[in-house]
Amino acid sequence: MEEGTGPVTAEGSAASEAAVADPQTGEIRILSGRCKTCVLNPAEDRVALSPARLRSFLNGARESDGHVVCHRTLPGWAPEQVKPAMCRGFVDAYGLPGAVREALAMRVGHLVEQHDLP
Repeated sequence: MEEGTGPVTAEGSAASEAAVADPQTGEIRILSGRCKTCVLNPAEDRVALSPARLRSFLNGARESDGHVVCHRTLPGWAPEQVKPAMCRGFVDAYGLPGAVREALAMRVGHLVEQHDLP
């Protein structure tokens, strides 16, 4: 993999640590609103990410029918009590991933809105 093309995650975090769903409760966490530094905000307001990296990052998530975890909820960046949640900006722009839509349709999962950090 080329340098700088991997997932944007907090150092040392693993995919399982950034899971937005709880299989025990069926909760699928999503941010209640777009965070202040969302990667989909205008350039002057978003977290620093080059346009090429942002395009690659978003295209990768979309092509895999995946989602983006809000950077403000990632383990290692967020306070310990904050659980990872899907990025509201990504979901508003591109919709819920297929797996989430299926879980909701089968009633094995339910969305839980999580508020952004102050």
